[in-house]
This record gives sequence, C-alpha cells and structure tokens, in this order.
Amino acid sequence: MNYTEAVALAKAGDERGYGFLYETTYKSKYYLALQYVKNEETARDVLQEAYIRAFTKLDMLAEPEAFPGWLGKIVANTAKNVLVKKNPMLFSEMGAEDEGEDFEYRIEDDSIESQPELSYTRQETQELVHQMIDSLSEEQRMCILMFHIEGVPISEIASTLGCSENTVKSRLNYGRKNLKRKAEELQKKGYKLYNVAPLPLFLYLLRTQEGYLMADGSLAAAGKSVVDAVFRSVSQAGPGGAGGTGTVAQDSFGAQAEAGMQPPPGAQQGSGMQRTLGAAQTAVKTGFLHTTIGKVAAVTVGVCLAGGAAFYGVSQILGQQEEPEIVQEKQEPEEAGEQQKQKQEAEETPAEVKDEDYPELIAGNLTKEEVEYVLAYGPQEIPEQGFTEEEIRQILNAVCEASSRSGDIIESYGSDANWHPMYSAADVNRMFASFSDYQFTEENDEDGVEYGVNIDGEVLTFVPATLSYVCETEIISAEYTKETMEIYYNYECRRESGQENVQKKAVLMPNEEGLYQITSIEEVGTPIAGNEGEAGNEETGQSSPGFPVGTYSYVAMAGGTRAELTIEESGRTTIIEIMSASGKTYTHTYQMSVDTSATANGVITYILTPVDGGTERSFTYNENQGSLYDVTNGFSWTKVE
Repeated sequence: MNYTEAVALAKAGDERGYGFLYETTYKSKYYLALQYVKNEETARDVLQEAYIRAFTKLDMLAEPEAFPGWLGKIVANTAKNVLVKKNPMLFSEMGAEDEGEDFEYRIEDDSIESQPELSYTRQETQELVHQMIDSLSEEQRMCILMFHIEGVPISEIASTLGCSENTVKSRLNYGRKNLKRKAEELQKKGYKLYNVAPLPLFLYLLRTQEGYLMADGSLAAAGKSVVDAVFRSVSQAGPGGAGGTGTVAQDSFGAQAEAGMQPPPGAQQGSGMQRTLGAAQTAVKTGFLHTTIGKVAAVTVGVCLAGGAAFYGVSQILGQQEEPEIVQEKQEPEEAGEQQKQKQEAEETPAEVKDEDYPELIAGNLTKEEVEYVLAYGPQEIPEQGFTEEEIRQILNAVCEASSRSGDIIESYGSDANWHPMYSAADVNRMFASFSDYQFTEENDEDGVEYGVNIDGEVLTFVPATLSYVCETEIISAEYTKETMEIYYNYECRRESGQENVQKKAVLMPNEEGLYQITSIEEVGTPIAGNEGEAGNEETGQSSPGFPVGTYSYVAMAGGTRAELTIEESGRTTIIEIMSASGKTYTHTYQMSVDTSATANGVITYILTPVDGGTERSFTYNENQGSLYDVTNGFSWTKVE
C-alpha cells in the first residue's frame, strides 16, 4: 500500500488506510516532537493533537504521497503552539537574531559517508545529543530540525512558524554557530568527535539515537500511549466537548499556520467534513473501533461512543455549537443478541502473535528474540507470593552474565575503575518488566555494598558470577486473546550434570497497562520441530545437527603444546593442554552449542562456552571431510581412532 491508496481508504472510512498512515509515521514523528519540546509527556500530547488535526483535515492534503512531510509540519506547528504558550515571545520577529541583515544560508554537507567511521555507545549518544541540543534556542532548534531532518523548504518553515524567510535563515546560521561552539567545548572535555563538522555530527547523533529508541521499543510504547490517550480523552467526554480537543482547533487550525494544507482544485466547502463524518460512521458499523489503530482513526474523525450509543461529529471536536443529528437504528432483541454473541466470540478467538507484534504486546516492549532470552535465563517458575530479594539477585546474575554470549541482549557499558561490569539499567528493567513489577532504581540499589547492585542514572553496575550452564529457547507458537497469551517453546539447558531438553508453555496476563506479563511457566512435553524445521536425532536425542562426538588431539610444531579434546554426546567438552617445556597440565571444561546463524553448506559452527572460567572458543566441523578446526587459535584437531 502507498500513501495515495491509504489516504483514499481513510477518507472512505476503511481502517486499513488509517492504520497505514499511523503505523508508518508515528515513531519518527514522536521522536521529532520529543526533540522540539524536550519532554516525553508533552511530546505525546503534541503527537496526539497532530494526528487529530491531520485525520480531520485529510481533504486539505493535495498530494497524498506527501503525507509524512505534511504531518511533520503539523507536528512542528503544534509543538510551536505549546512552546509559545510557555513563552509568548518565542517565534516572533522581535526574537530574531540580526533581523536587519540579509542572510544567505549556505547548506553544510550533512552526509556522514565522507567522514571518518563513527562509533558511540548508546549512553555517549544520549549525552552528546543532550549537550548539543541544549546549546540551541527553541527557535534555532525547530528551524534546524525542520530544515535538515524533515527537509522542509525555508519558505514553508517561515509560513509554519509565522516569521520571515530571512528570520529562518538567521536562526539556521546562529544555530550552526552554537553547535560549533558546543562541539569545541565538548572536545576540550575529552569527548571524541572524530573531527567531524558539528552540524553533520549532530544530525548523525539524532539519527543514531532514534535508531536506539526504535530498537528498544520506546517509540512504539509512546505510540500506543497516544492511541489510548486519544481514545480515552474523547470517549470519556460528554456532549459538552471532546476531551479538550476543541482548544487544539482554536489554537492551531489557522490557514496560514498550516503551510501546504490547501484543498485540491474543485473541492467544495464543507464536503470534506461531511465525508469524514460518513467515514466515521462506516468505521463504527464495521467494528473498526475494536482495533488499536481503529481507536485513533474513529476518534480523530469525530466519533465519540458513550455506552455504545451516540455519534458526535467533527463539528463537536472542533468546538462548534451545531451538532449533527443523532441517528440510531433500532434492532430486534434477537438480532442484537446475535451480534453481541458474535462480538464476544471474536474477542475470545485466539490471534497469532507475529514476530513484529511482540514489542507492542509484551511488557517491557520486548522483541521476540528478547522474549526467548528471558525464557532461557529468566525465572523458570513464577512464585505466587512474588520473588524474594535473593531470587531477584539470581535472575539479575543470569540475565547479565549470559548477555555477552547471546548477542549483547543487555547493552554493556564496559567496566568502571574497579573493573566492575556496567550494564544498561533500562535494558535490565525491560527484561524484568516481562515477568515482574520489580524495577532497579537508585532508591532500592545496594550502593556502598562491595559487589552489590548500584544504579547511577542509566548505568547498572554489578559483578555477576560465571554461570555453569548454557540455555537456549525457540518459540514454536504464540497466541493471545484479550484476557491471556500462551507461548509454546523448546527449552534446552546444558549443565555439568547433564542436558535438559523439553517443551514448555508460558502463560501471560495483561498488567495494568494492558501489556502481557509472564505469570506461569510449565513443562508440557518433548521438544517439537520449530520454525526452522530442525528434526531430532533419534540415536542421541540431540537437536540436529548434533555434536562431533569423540576424542581429538593436537600437537604444536617444534615440540610445542600438546592437547587432547573430548566431546561427549551432551556437548560437554574437555580440553587438556600439556606444556612441553614445563610439563604442566591445564584442564578446561566447556559446553558446546551450535551457532545456527553461521552454519551452512555442510560446515557447522560451534561455540564453546567455558564452564570453569576459561575463555569462549569457536570451532567449525566439516561434515563431508570429518575435520574439526579451532577457529579461535587457528589450528586443526585430529580425531583419535
């Protein structure tokens, strides 16, 4: 679907149109609003008002394919109104820098491709964005974001902000100078800026931070809260108004303030509002309101449900006095009862959880991969009385220690001056949110306790003990209704005492925010083939492709180290090294696992995870040649007959 099709569908009251318009834009526009107003709650309010304005003014959009940019200008104008309420002197000609000068704004290359390769951690990115954006005034910030991020021409920025083009150029120039001063100041403080020009660096950092927020589900969570807020604000409002949305209209529905919002040629006055109301009625009749996106669409096109009874038109939302006639179709009791039954059955029918659905459904906004990680290293049972402090600490130990070998599920910030590992507190708390209400904060940490848990801002410092086991999970299926979610998954855990290989079921229930939280875990049977169709090995009981069981040897050239390696059917691996010069013997134990992401064309890649404190190693095994190769140390092992 493209924007032309989506706008046409939305005007016709089709939920697919509203869904496409919202889903493809809300994350980037929320991030933009957040940079404009620098406050999460205010940014959500701005986003809510912007969508109300956009969906009620679709007939004013001459080019549907330009919807994202058009919406961006509405977001900017709405944010401007919020900032002006706090400071009426903002965005006025009186506030322009050197208004009398004739500025010729020269566009600085904002491409980072020709610059040195940049590498910043999430924490460094956030710190730099905060420092650099605070160096700009509100006027400079909005002009730079609109021009360089949204690509809005200077003439349209001037129209949206209600100032002259020369004022916009002035603010762009002074904003760039302020960024340069701040970059020089940061470099003196020790920040590594890679000699990149300040403006391209600032734009790169903004895009990087947006990527982080998209990845961890923060932007998705904000979008959902906006959906709910819009629906609540209107559905709870009585005939006297639409939850305060009338002030939105009065504040910011001016023609000049909405640059580019011109009706298509030949459009008739009032026809757009009539079609919008008709679309709202169609949406409600088709049951569209029961979907999350439907709540936004139905509300923003002017529908208000009070006990399932009445319609209030767009004129009500815009704060006008005239109300449309309320039309109700009488239903026979039998017909009404059948519809109610069908509605109830639809709500109780389980829906499949698709991979992209997990962040929107799971508490903590976890991805499918992150849910599998929690099921592997999180609690294996959920106590009715809640977790004890010791259990909380054990779970923290497991999720932190196993993270590095699981693709850094929890972001690492390296080590502090005492060599204590530092982790992202937000990532840890997201993991815990999926099965508990417990969150690590500065108020409940163990500051001052040696090897205790310490929270300092966004950093959690903790020294986890090495785990003596390796676990893997694979979700086989997941379904949910309004009341519950069930996730079936394969669980494999390799310990010194042996290997556990079972199928489990996790039951999740909605929490107060409507997100699903794990409430119980139970074993339900033997593993079954997952999404990748891996079959079991009947002889060993291991998941295919299994392990290269046997004894292998290696002798270094010129009388160097000799070593012997033994791989058991469980994947337990023992390496004995004999130093030729001293005669000393060293024994290390590992748990072998298959790296499915790097296994192809008959060559299997294995990860050897240390059980006794050694270092992780990587091996490959060529099934056709029967050869085992130590990738980490660069030599081949010979099988002992």
